[in-house]
Amino acid sequence: MKIHPRRFVRFLTCCIALILAAYAVLHLPGDMGSDPPTYRANILSAEEEAGNIKVFAPGSVQYRVNIRLDDGPDAGKEVRLTHRTLNNPAFDIHPQEGERILVRAEGDTYAIVDYDRLPGLSWLLLGFAFVLLLFGGLTGLKALIALIFSVLFIAKGLIALILFAPSHILLWTFLIGSMITLTTQLIVSGANVKSAGAIIGTIGGIFIAGVLAIAAIHFTYLSGVAEEQAGMLKVLYLQDVDFRELLFSGIVLGALGAVMDVAVSIASAQYEMMQLAPETSFRTLVSSGLRVGRDVMGTMANTLVLAYIGGALPLMLLLFSQPNLSFVHVANLDMIATEIVRSLIGSIGLLFAIPITAYATAFLVTRPAPKERLHRRTPQEHPQE
Repeated sequence: MKIHPRRFVRFLTCCIALILAAYAVLHLPGDMGSDPPTYRANILSAEEEAGNIKVFAPGSVQYRVNIRLDDGPDAGKEVRLTHRTLNNPAFDIHPQEGERILVRAEGDTYAIVDYDRLPGLSWLLLGFAFVLLLFGGLTGLKALIALIFSVLFIAKGLIALILFAPSHILLWTFLIGSMITLTTQLIVSGANVKSAGAIIGTIGGIFIAGVLAIAAIHFTYLSGVAEEQAGMLKVLYLQDVDFRELLFSGIVLGALGAVMDVAVSIASAQYEMMQLAPETSFRTLVSSGLRVGRDVMGTMANTLVLAYIGGALPLMLLLFSQPNLSFVHVANLDMIATEIVRSLIGSIGLLFAIPITAYATAFLVTRPAPKERLHRRTPQEHPQE
């Protein structure tokens, strides 16, 4: 296989730039907390105490639990502890024999913190990777690597940048979103005009969605603290952060995957069409790309809306189960308006990505090759008579 020197240099430059960017992002300061460490443990036995219970919450239950620590300074040691519930389904743990839990040291004993969910999550992750590789092959492997990079960019990049400089959340969101787009396309599709068209379309759609998100958040008077977690974060840790900008970041990242999917579908169709019919004109390619975009935009818009509805389903059930609440009252609630804005802004960004990708990819694939452009610019020499 012949390797083109210029293309190899460009590809190598992109790889080095991505490695340097990943190194810079992953070495930013991250965790600023000082919570005491937790340790894994197995429940050997658990008995509910029926008498002489010191009730500190109505309906609470007290257990005597024997555990064996799996790690930490007392690994292998068996400990007997007392565990009480708070009659709160969101936080209560009712220990059963054989369950895996997390505990925290409290004086001479330990306290149950939560269930150890990592084993189940690990098996689920392995199943996902296996199915992705089974049906996707090499492309599935590339997609898995790109997904890992995306998660790392958000967990160790965006989060760390927000904690490091919370006054520039808009800038960090666009920066990390662009890096995720660039990395995903280069890993999955390689450095070619198809990837370039998809990158331009994705970044263009996300940029428009971001501008509209800023306007929508302002004109709909959203606070950014409609969710319980955001309210706790505002009160306890990030008092100086503008949570409307944090809401903006969530809207843009939530739409990024769907916008990228649409852009890749359009760019791939146009690229394949040009490979099969090299004489295809710019206008024909644009029309073909727009038709592909129209075919996928309905399902992708539904994907965004249904994803947000699924996440807010308990809230919707709570609100609509109240017979005395009017539609006007419900629609004007901060938490409901926030979900509506998320869905609509993401869908609008997706729609704008369609023409941007179609025109950008059509321009790139119909552009003459470098040698052909040089040949056109250089006047032909005619022999003098």
